[in-house]
Amino acid sequence: MLPVSLLIAAACARGGACLLWYQQWIPLTWVYFTMTTINNILVAVDTSDEADQVLATAVNLAKAHNAKISVMHVTQHVTAAYGQWVTYIPPINDEEIKTQILSNLVARVEKQGLDSGCIHIEFDRPVDAIVRRAKEENVDLIVVGSHGRHGVQLVLGSTANGVLHHAPCDVLAVRIKEAD
Repeated sequence: MLPVSLLIAAACARGGACLLWYQQWIPLTWVYFTMTTINNILVAVDTSDEADQVLATAVNLAKAHNAKISVMHVTQHVTAAYGQWVTYIPPINDEEIKTQILSNLVARVEKQGLDSGCIHIEFDRPVDAIVRRAKEENVDLIVVGSHGRHGVQLVLGSTANGVLHHAPCDVLAVRIKEAD
Protein backbone atom coordinates (compact mmCIF):
# COMPACT_ATOMS: atom_id res chain seq x y z
CA MET A 1 0.00 0.00 0.00
CA LEU A 2 1.26 3.42 -0.97
CA PRO A 3 0.00 6.82 0.16
CA VAL A 4 -0.63 9.02 -2.85
CA SER A 5 -2.09 12.50 -2.65
CA LEU A 6 -3.01 13.06 -6.28
CA LEU A 7 -4.75 11.15 -8.98
CA ILE A 8 -2.12 10.68 -11.67
CA ALA A 9 -2.52 8.84 -14.93
CA ALA A 10 0.68 8.34 -16.86
CA ALA A 11 0.40 8.87 -20.60
CA CYS A 12 0.22 5.55 -22.31
CA ALA A 13 1.11 4.35 -25.76
CA ARG A 14 -1.42 2.54 -27.89
CA GLY A 15 -2.65 -0.40 -25.89
CA GLY A 16 0.14 0.09 -23.35
CA ALA A 17 -0.11 -0.17 -19.61
CA CYS A 18 -0.75 2.93 -17.57
CA LEU A 19 -0.01 3.25 -13.90
CA LEU A 20 -2.86 4.79 -11.92
CA TRP A 21 -2.46 6.10 -8.40
CA TYR A 22 -5.52 6.87 -6.35
CA GLN A 23 -6.07 9.52 -3.71
CA GLN A 24 -6.26 6.97 -0.91
CA TRP A 25 -4.34 4.08 0.64
CA ILE A 26 -4.65 1.33 -1.96
CA PRO A 27 -2.22 -0.90 -3.80
CA LEU A 28 -0.69 0.39 -7.03
CA THR A 29 -2.78 -0.82 -9.93
CA TRP A 30 -1.92 -1.34 -13.60
CA VAL A 31 -4.69 -0.57 -16.03
CA TYR A 32 -4.61 -1.18 -19.75
CA PHE A 33 -6.06 1.46 -22.06
CA THR A 34 -6.63 1.04 -25.73
CA MET A 35 -6.12 4.08 -27.92
CA THR A 36 -7.87 4.56 -31.23
CA THR A 37 -5.82 3.03 -34.00
CA ILE A 38 -5.49 5.28 -37.01
CA ASN A 39 -4.92 3.29 -40.20
CA ASN A 40 -6.84 5.31 -42.75
CA ILE A 41 -7.03 9.14 -42.92
CA LEU A 42 -9.27 11.15 -45.22
CA VAL A 43 -8.26 14.78 -45.77
CA ALA A 44 -10.94 17.08 -47.13
CA VAL A 45 -9.43 20.18 -48.73
CA ASP A 46 -10.31 23.03 -51.01
CA THR A 47 -7.94 24.54 -53.57
CA SER A 48 -6.85 27.53 -51.49
CA ASP A 49 -3.39 28.06 -50.03
CA GLU A 50 -4.88 27.13 -46.65
CA ALA A 51 -5.15 23.55 -47.88
CA ASP A 52 -1.38 23.23 -47.46
CA GLN A 53 -1.72 23.63 -43.68
CA VAL A 54 -4.42 20.96 -43.49
CA LEU A 55 -2.42 18.59 -45.71
CA ALA A 56 0.77 19.08 -43.67
CA THR A 57 -1.03 18.20 -40.45
CA ALA A 58 -2.63 15.13 -42.00
CA VAL A 59 0.68 13.96 -43.48
CA ASN A 60 2.39 14.29 -40.08
CA LEU A 61 -0.39 12.24 -38.47
CA ALA A 62 -0.18 9.61 -41.21
CA LYS A 63 3.57 9.29 -40.71
CA ALA A 64 3.21 9.04 -36.92
CA HIS A 65 0.58 6.30 -37.21
CA ASN A 66 1.88 4.65 -40.39
CA ALA A 67 -1.54 5.32 -41.88
CA LYS A 68 -2.82 5.45 -45.45
CA ILE A 69 -3.95 8.90 -46.56
CA SER A 70 -6.59 9.94 -49.09
CA VAL A 71 -7.12 13.52 -50.23
CA MET A 72 -10.58 14.62 -51.26
CA HIS A 73 -12.02 17.74 -52.84
CA VAL A 74 -15.74 18.14 -53.30
CA THR A 75 -17.41 20.77 -55.42
CA GLN A 76 -20.95 21.24 -56.54
CA HIS A 77 -21.95 21.06 -60.18
CA VAL A 78 -21.90 24.43 -61.89
CA THR A 79 -25.58 24.04 -62.70
CA ALA A 80 -26.46 23.57 -59.00
CA ALA A 81 -26.19 27.32 -58.51
CA TYR A 82 -28.64 27.87 -61.36
CA GLY A 83 -31.20 25.22 -60.42
CA GLN A 84 -34.17 27.47 -61.14
CA TRP A 85 -33.06 27.85 -64.78
CA VAL A 86 -33.29 24.34 -66.12
CA THR A 87 -32.13 25.34 -69.60
CA TYR A 88 -28.95 27.07 -68.39
CA ILE A 89 -25.84 25.58 -70.01
CA PRO A 90 -22.63 26.52 -68.18
CA PRO A 91 -19.70 27.76 -70.28
CA ILE A 92 -17.43 25.08 -68.78
CA ASN A 93 -18.16 21.38 -68.25
CA ASP A 94 -17.45 19.13 -65.26
CA GLU A 95 -14.38 17.50 -66.82
CA GLU A 96 -12.73 20.88 -67.41
CA ILE A 97 -13.44 21.86 -63.80
CA LYS A 98 -12.10 18.53 -62.57
CA THR A 99 -8.91 18.98 -64.61
CA GLN A 100 -8.30 22.44 -63.14
CA ILE A 101 -8.92 21.23 -59.58
CA LEU A 102 -6.73 18.16 -60.11
CA SER A 103 -3.77 20.19 -61.37
CA ASN A 104 -4.00 22.43 -58.29
CA LEU A 105 -4.23 19.50 -55.89
CA VAL A 106 -1.50 17.43 -57.56
CA ALA A 107 1.00 20.22 -56.92
CA ARG A 108 -0.07 20.53 -53.26
CA VAL A 109 -0.09 16.78 -52.63
CA GLU A 110 3.29 16.16 -54.25
CA LYS A 111 4.77 19.06 -52.26
CA GLN A 112 3.81 17.08 -49.13
CA GLY A 113 5.50 13.93 -50.48
CA LEU A 114 2.31 12.08 -51.37
CA ASP A 115 1.43 10.29 -54.59
CA SER A 116 -1.17 12.04 -56.75
CA GLY A 117 -3.11 8.77 -56.94
CA CYS A 118 -4.54 9.48 -53.48
CA ILE A 119 -6.64 12.40 -54.81
CA HIS A 120 -10.40 12.04 -55.21
CA ILE A 121 -12.56 14.77 -56.74
CA GLU A 122 -16.33 14.57 -56.57
CA PHE A 123 -19.28 16.69 -57.62
CA ASP A 124 -21.83 16.66 -54.83
CA ARG A 125 -22.79 18.42 -51.65
CA PRO A 126 -19.47 18.46 -49.71
CA VAL A 127 -20.74 17.10 -46.37
CA ASP A 128 -22.59 14.21 -48.04
CA ALA A 129 -19.64 13.22 -50.23
CA ILE A 130 -17.07 13.38 -47.42
CA VAL A 131 -19.21 11.32 -45.02
CA ARG A 132 -20.04 8.78 -47.77
CA ARG A 133 -16.36 8.30 -48.72
CA ALA A 134 -15.41 7.96 -45.05
CA LYS A 135 -17.92 5.12 -44.70
CA GLU A 136 -16.91 3.45 -47.97
CA GLU A 137 -13.19 3.50 -47.14
CA ASN A 138 -13.59 2.66 -43.42
CA VAL A 139 -11.78 5.87 -42.52
CA ASP A 140 -10.53 6.20 -38.93
CA LEU A 141 -10.00 9.96 -39.04
CA ILE A 142 -11.25 12.83 -41.20
CA VAL A 143 -9.05 15.94 -41.28
CA VAL A 144 -10.64 19.27 -42.26
CA GLY A 145 -9.64 22.91 -41.97
CA SER A 146 -11.27 25.43 -39.65
CA HIS A 147 -11.11 29.16 -39.19
CA GLY A 148 -10.72 30.94 -35.84
CA ARG A 149 -13.86 33.03 -36.09
CA HIS A 150 -16.72 33.28 -33.59
CA GLY A 151 -19.67 30.94 -33.21
CA VAL A 152 -19.72 27.21 -33.86
CA GLN A 153 -20.69 27.58 -37.52
CA LEU A 154 -18.06 30.27 -38.10
CA VAL A 155 -15.29 28.54 -36.14
CA LEU A 156 -15.59 25.31 -38.09
CA GLY A 157 -17.29 26.51 -41.23
CA SER A 158 -20.44 24.91 -42.54
CA THR A 159 -18.67 21.97 -44.21
CA ALA A 160 -16.48 21.11 -41.21
CA ASN A 161 -19.45 21.50 -38.89
CA GLY A 162 -21.58 19.19 -41.04
CA VAL A 163 -18.83 16.59 -41.26
CA LEU A 164 -18.30 16.73 -37.50
CA HIS A 165 -21.97 15.99 -36.85
CA HIS A 166 -22.43 13.24 -39.45
CA ALA A 167 -19.06 11.47 -39.70
CA PRO A 168 -18.81 7.78 -38.80
CA CYS A 169 -15.36 8.38 -37.25
CA ASP A 170 -13.26 10.97 -35.44
CA VAL A 171 -12.83 14.38 -37.05
CA LEU A 172 -9.81 16.64 -36.61
CA ALA A 173 -10.38 20.31 -37.37
CA VAL A 174 -7.05 21.96 -38.15
CA ARG A 175 -7.04 25.63 -37.23
CA ILE A 176 -6.00 27.70 -40.23
CA LYS A 177 -3.35 30.24 -39.35
CA GLU A 178 -4.06 33.52 -41.08
CA ALA A 179 -1.16 35.13 -42.94
CA ASP A 180 0.27 38.19 -41.20
